Amino acid sequence: MNIAPVVHKAPIKAFDEKMNDLKYWLAQPLVKRLEAVTFLISQTVDLTTTRMDKTHVVRRKLKA
Repeated sequence: MNIAPVVHKAPIKAFDEKMNDLKYWLAQPLVKRLEAVTFLISQTVDLTTTRMDKTHVVRRKLKA
């Protein structure tokens, strides 16, 4: 099995990687997207000592 490099040449100011990334992830099945999110979360959270903060606080000023 040979690994071939993938080359995409484009001007740096005209190249928008965000749309390519979005199209890629929307084309993937839901299970694969959930696995990717779970993997990213597991890299940032140490489950033995730290727990993810799941609180959501909305503070609004009361109308007088």
